[in-house]
Amino acid sequence: MKTFLFSLVAVVFGHALHAAEPTVLIDENFSEESLPEKWQPGGRPGSFTIVEGALRGVAQPDDSHGPSIGIPITGHDLAVEFDMKLANPKSYFLFLIDGDSQFSGQAHLLRFSASGKQVGLMQDRGDPASKIAQKKERDANGGKRIAPTEEQLADPSFYRIEPVARQSADPSDGDWHHVRIELRGNAVTARFDDKPEMTANATVLDVPKTRIVFLVGQSGDIRVDEVKVTNLAKGS
Repeated sequence: MKTFLFSLVAVVFGHALHAAEPTVLIDENFSEESLPEKWQPGGRPGSFTIVEGALRGVAQPDDSHGPSIGIPITGHDLAVEFDMKLANPKSYFLFLIDGDSQFSGQAHLLRFSASGKQVGLMQDRGDPASKIAQKKERDANGGKRIAPTEEQLADPSFYRIEPVARQSADPSDGDWHHVRIELRGNAVTARFDDKPEMTANATVLDVPKTRIVFLVGQSGDIRVDEVKVTNLAKGS
């Protein structure tokens, strides 16, 4: 009986230890000529291709939103790394992490942006239904942004994009740059090349994550390579 109990405890402990280990969810270097399986491009057809062993994303000048490509994941606390380059120095590069909304459904949670002489982190806060309602209002207003009222901003369900960290950098120099982002609960850190870490405490990140997204801004031409996403062990 003692031997059986010891073996049972060892098996259970072994499974728990294995479950707590970091798990690599994505490890992609674009070695094939076609888009990797499960990478889901959105927007105009042909916006994403593989060029010289890297993902290329191009947005047409009349594309007001810009194309995106998403990859499903299942995780909570994440480490994300990738290399990026703005082939067009006027490009706007956006990386997003999606997951469970605190209200309902799925939503963008965290954004990393790179353009001009700056990189930054932003969080999407509020009800996804509010985001849809605001877009309808902008469309009815000729596409012009409508400034929120103080009452709307005081409402936790009112959708907004909030900057949480930013720093001076030079992503538009035409060179390759390395980005690393870590999310643990609501805490997020990001490093652009060897610059000091950006750190922030957000309010929407401590939920299951379901997708990562790369997006190209209007008239943009970007490259992405060496994408790695790891689901971190709790407490590691």
